Amino acid sequence: MNRRYVNHMKKIKLGVGLWCVSFASDRFVGGGYRAPRSLKEQIESVAKIPGAESFDLHTSDLEGVNTRDITKMAKDNGLKINALNPNIFGDRIFKYGAFTNTDPKIWRKAVDLGKESLDTARELGASVSSLWPGQDGFDYMFQNNYDYQWEKTVAALQEICDYAPSMKIGYEYKPKEPRMFSLVGSAGKALCLVKEADRKNLGVVMDYGHSLFAGENPAEALCFLDHAGKLFNVHFNDAYGKWDDDLIAGSVNIWQNLEFMWYLKSSSYDGYVTLDMFPYREDPIAACSLAIRMIRSIEKVADKLDKKKIRQYQEKNDAAAVLEYLRKVIFGR
Repeated sequence: MNRRYVNHMKKIKLGVGLWCVSFASDRFVGGGYRAPRSLKEQIESVAKIPGAESFDLHTSDLEGVNTRDITKMAKDNGLKINALNPNIFGDRIFKYGAFTNTDPKIWRKAVDLGKESLDTARELGASVSSLWPGQDGFDYMFQNNYDYQWEKTVAALQEICDYAPSMKIGYEYKPKEPRMFSLVGSAGKALCLVKEADRKNLGVVMDYGHSLFAGENPAEALCFLDHAGKLFNVHFNDAYGKWDDDLIAGSVNIWQNLEFMWYLKSSSYDGYVTLDMFPYREDPIAACSLAIRMIRSIEKVADKLDKKKIRQYQEKNDAAAVLEYLRKVIFGR
């Protein structure tokens, strides 16, 4: 039995990424599916979502706004700031990578942006900074020196973590997009990277949809990371598993959603679960509100489950018995 698991089923704390309520562009509609919204409007939109307790944002959201104003906006709207993340993926300067870039000046720019984001995160009272260097990876065979990419990423993470040892820093993994192969595409590889960087304040950001995309079972990946004490941030959405769909949470994989929530509620993770969705054609406030209601409904089912009974079935490896038990709890006799 993993000693990191607690006996009680805690209530999940929920937040929303500001990108969920922004203009939502893709490569077909680059201008977005709705008009751009100011930072103030985005924060106010999150406040209109029943059950939303916090929000995450990127350094690129801060242009023209000082941290005191953002802190006031959050407070005025009854929200906490969970994470401030450096935008090391959306600037064309990083098209050949951020922490893997072969140009020393661009590598330095990415590292310095990561450090600057930590300064800002502390000013905002954020509890974590999530790193997603989406351009780190490759598209073609022989395009990159894999040893170089790995070593420069380790060095970047060590420097960033040493800059703010009291701040939690998470590396977010994803199999692909925008590169054909991301440098870190699975929970196992993410943990390997974190272990090699060897910093106490460095962990992993787990995105539910990325885990499905990686061919993982999200609940197992969660347990794997939690067992190592390296689950530092959680993004939630839903997906069909063939792409990073970022669909409304709870809309596709009900069984896997339930198992994920059941393990999450008894894990040692005590941070926010942040919606990471892109409701392109749906009203973002309505979509996020539905997602939170779906999560709370799934959570209620999870709270009904008899942990001792499930463990007994697991000890016998009795799939039919545990599924029959779940059927009765969910659908009745």
